[in-house]
Amino acid sequence: MMITITDEAITALNGVLEEQNKKDHYLRVFIAGLGCSGPSYGLSLDNEVSKDDKTTEIKGVKFVYENELEKTIENLIIDYIDNEMGTGFIVEDPTAMQCGGGCAGCH
Repeated sequence: MMITITDEAITALNGVLEEQNKKDHYLRVFIAGLGCSGPSYGLSLDNEVSKDDKTTEIKGVKFVYENELEKTIENLIIDYIDNEMGTGFIVEDPTAMQCGGGCAGCH
């Protein structure tokens, strides 16, 4: 498993964990939807791990995800942006096919 998490995302996440008093929580990675370029991913804080979950730690960040997602999330890049467009965590899959246009939801 090789999710990449940027230093900016680690700093922001640690701030959120501290602010919300959730230092013991995992960062859950999940499929948030499907589009013409494949799945889009979401993140949430979670302190529960089920028997269908896997856990790992990368750069001090504890991750949890469903077993079946192991291969599909291995190339994800988790970053934190703070610019004129907004602030927040983003999840990118550099191996996802890019949409050629003409489909609903591609703008």
